[in-house]
Amino acid sequence: MNYVYFYVEAYLACAFLLGIVLFKIYHGVNKQLSQVYLGNLVFVLILYFAAEIFWAVVDGGIIVSTKPLLYLSNVFTYVLLNVASYQWFLLSEAMQNDKAVENDPMKLILSIPVWLSTVLCVTAYRTGLVFYVDDNNNLVNGKLYILLIIVPFAYMIAASVKAFVRAFSKEKYAERNLYFMIGVFPVAPVVLGLLQAIYWRIPFLCYGAVAAVFYIYTSIQDNLISLDPLTQINNKNQMYKYLAQKMRVPEPGLALFLLMVDVDKLKSINDGYGRSEGDRALVRISGAIKNACQGPRSRFFVSRYGGDEFVIVAEMAYRAEATWLADQIKNNVRRLINDNNVQYPLSVSVGIAQYDYEEPISMQAFIARADLDLHKQKKLNAG
Repeated sequence: MNYVYFYVEAYLACAFLLGIVLFKIYHGVNKQLSQVYLGNLVFVLILYFAAEIFWAVVDGGIIVSTKPLLYLSNVFTYVLLNVASYQWFLLSEAMQNDKAVENDPMKLILSIPVWLSTVLCVTAYRTGLVFYVDDNNNLVNGKLYILLIIVPFAYMIAASVKAFVRAFSKEKYAERNLYFMIGVFPVAPVVLGLLQAIYWRIPFLCYGAVAAVFYIYTSIQDNLISLDPLTQINNKNQMYKYLAQKMRVPEPGLALFLLMVDVDKLKSINDGYGRSEGDRALVRISGAIKNACQGPRSRFFVSRYGGDEFVIVAEMAYRAEATWLADQIKNNVRRLINDNNVQYPLSVSVGIAQYDYEEPISMQAFIARADLDLHKQKKLNAG
């Protein structure tokens, strides 16, 4: 009885904080799939917190503790916890651009554990397989109770493991920070959730869930500030910050290169097919550049410089590698025509500049060198 007021107060406070996040999500301009899934997750967590409050007032005897109410309060908490974990798994996959979560049949398959645990909870009143209420109105764990714990933790651990595997993949170097962020997300709710499973009248889980949601929400907002809204790659300001850091401290054994990529004849695409098609061309080309910049030996920072220009800050051992990268980008862009049934020519020109740490120059001068080489390449392509 003594724990109830503290328990309810904790969950009410956490629900209020998540309510603020939910309001900001639903009234924000970002309607990407990851933001939609985050809103779904926060909404389910608020419902789960409400279910925990209901459970506490029943368990603590604030309202008459009857068998039906005890069953009902536990059904709500376990089912909503499973749904919330499933929503987090979808969110983590959406943030990693896994197209499977856009497919309804695949989402249905992924939700099977939730449906199974829901059936076990709803039928517990008769079967007692996962829990039951004894003659003294005490809740007792059933033979399959462990499934109610495994399902939510399995979703979160699976999402975390997949993210860490991708983070340590040599081919995914450019997006490593994103994968680490997703991998770290479940740590607080998993650890505190395990504590609550042991000390189930102490509200550990709500604090872990709120901390994790605030972490992912602020990370998404940081990405919105640092990303180009059209192509979803780094914007010019982020490139300036990254380049300034790299120009100060050389990486042992590596040289610093700047590649400036310009889309050839984008104006003719806009004039002939409309600006929306021009935007689609820029999105496709940004994807082709990112694919070329996935590699085990080099470090790349891909950004949109503005208009039809992209900039890559690259650390590589030799200039020949920078030339090879430029050729890979050109080849990837040319392949877009066949892969996407594009009805107009797509090509890019690439200028390369190498930074000399022994004779340092300003950032603007370094960028100007790459721009000068770019104009030389465009003249060669035109002639």
